[in-house]
Amino acid sequence: MSRRAEIGTALVWLSLGAAITLTSWRMDRLDHLGINPWSVPGLTPGAIGVLIIVFALALLWQAVRAGAATAASDPDDDAAAPPPAGSARRTLIAAALCVLFAGVTLGHGLPFVAEGAVFVFVFTTIFSWSLWRAEGRVRNGLLRTLIVAVAASALISWLFEQVFLVRLP
Repeated sequence: MSRRAEIGTALVWLSLGAAITLTSWRMDRLDHLGINPWSVPGLTPGAIGVLIIVFALALLWQAVRAGAATAASDPDDDAAAPPPAGSARRTLIAAALCVLFAGVTLGHGLPFVAEGAVFVFVFTTIFSWSLWRAEGRVRNGLLRTLIVAVAASALISWLFEQVFLVRLP
């Protein structure tokens, strides 16, 4: 992806995050119904909007910094070459995995903790496999991914059930 495309993508995500955050902030807090502050409408989308803004700013900073480094480098240097093709394929794989998880398997079989761990493990493994093979650390990568997947799924389950008071499948 070119530097201009990365900056454009970051700005699109920044706009989306700002729109989500603003919209969730403007939602009715339902104070008149005595709603618990941790379960007000708009809290989760607002938090997600803020995270989108943070990551968009990180992407923007990285794109600008990479552009400055490219401008200062030798024009004959291969380090400034664009990344290999295939990002559209990777995006489709990521979208398919997310739709499969959230739209098909979630709530139809395994408990959320197990299904979430499987999703995180499969997703991370698919996108890290070639790097692990190139560096000769497949076994180590799989073990670390398994640990992170189980811990992340347990933490996410706890957060939704205990803090947001959402009953998970």
